[in-house]
Amino acid sequence: MKQYLSGLFILTFIISSCQKEKELHYSITEEAHLEEVENWYNNRIESLKSENGWLNLIGLYWFEQDTNRLGTEEGFELLVDGEGFPLFFGTFERVAEQVYFDPEIDGIQIGNESISEKSLVFDPEMNFSPTISFNQFRANVLQRSDLIGLRLRDLESETIRDFHGIDRFPVDKEWRFEAKFIPYEPAKEIPISNVLGQTYAAKSVGYLSFGFEGRVYNIDALEEGDQLFLIFADGTSGAETYGGGRYLYTQKADENGIVILDFNKAYNPPCVFTPFATCPLPPRQNILELAIEAGEKNWGK
Repeated sequence: MKQYLSGLFILTFIISSCQKEKELHYSITEEAHLEEVENWYNNRIESLKSENGWLNLIGLYWFEQDTNRLGTEEGFELLVDGEGFPLFFGTFERVAEQVYFDPEIDGIQIGNESISEKSLVFDPEMNFSPTISFNQFRANVLQRSDLIGLRLRDLESETIRDFHGIDRFPVDKEWRFEAKFIPYEPAKEIPISNVLGQTYAAKSVGYLSFGFEGRVYNIDALEEGDQLFLIFADGTSGAETYGGGRYLYTQKADENGIVILDFNKAYNPPCVFTPFATCPLPPRQNILELAIEAGEKNWGK
């Protein structure tokens, strides 16, 4: 009997220790959590202000014809409204899904090489879309479904000069959850619409399930590399936060199927900062009946 009780005590001790180790694995102090979120936010701001960030966009032009002239000259197919941009920059020629660029002025580069004659600047089959550079301006050809066009940047834009950060809800560990990842086997196609009015099928690898104040909420997740990408709206959308929802990245589930879901890192889509983005919108099942008072607020509010 004593041996039985002794064994039971050891087993109970082992289970209790494992549970404590598990709790420690997921837990974080208020101070460490605040530091983690602030580091994330600082990196977020640097990304927005970077050369490939969203604050320097000055144009998004769709090729509606096979031949498209770019510049500030009235009557051009791609008319630029920007100080210091050339009167006639060059011509973009669409051939099926490929795009060629014929420069009109000197000093234009593709990558690190200067160009003086017509060159290929877009080929979706080769995943080829190099950066076209001139002084502080940058351009790239992009494709959205059946649309092909040009995105133009000014690295010295007023938006960057006038940018002073994003208003946020106070950092609160209450909005950090140990969510359960439930995989779809196989992955499930869900319809995603964007601000252009296009709808496409995206593959959701599963959903995250978390509880708050006695209710359970689920969010479908998309896979992006070694992370999960969430597009969601909630009770703050259209009020304190952007009406088109917010985004959030998480790490993939660990060996216990747990994902740390921290809404303090919920952030605005690019469309909050520029009209020259093509943001996806939350799918119907990711519109939560919950006011998530965490993360970024609408810019300027």
